[in-house]
Amino acid sequence: MIKNQVCGDMGIAGVGAVQLTESGKVADSARIVRNASTLITIQTKTPEEIEDDGEECGNKKLRVVKNRNGMQMLSNEYIDMWFKGNNILYEEAKQHIPQTPF
Repeated sequence: MIKNQVCGDMGIAGVGAVQLTESGKVADSARIVRNASTLITIQTKTPEEIEDDGEECGNKKLRVVKNRNGMQMLSNEYIDMWFKGNNILYEEAKQHIPQTPF
């Protein structure tokens, strides 16, 4: 990781990650699903989702798209997240659906 670098013209610190092949090269994006153990997406909630979930449940949704380590999420399942742009911080929010460990 390079300390104190910024993301283009945005002037903010950033961290990125890529999947490597077995030989240590960066994997082609077309093959990322094949080479990754877990893929997640973070999307902005629609105003309707924020209203339905409740404001305390955050403004973003995290979905496990592919997971070789456990269960898959259904298309309507997601983990509620807060994105605080001033600090570039993601935090888990109160969940709109009660979660159980099993």
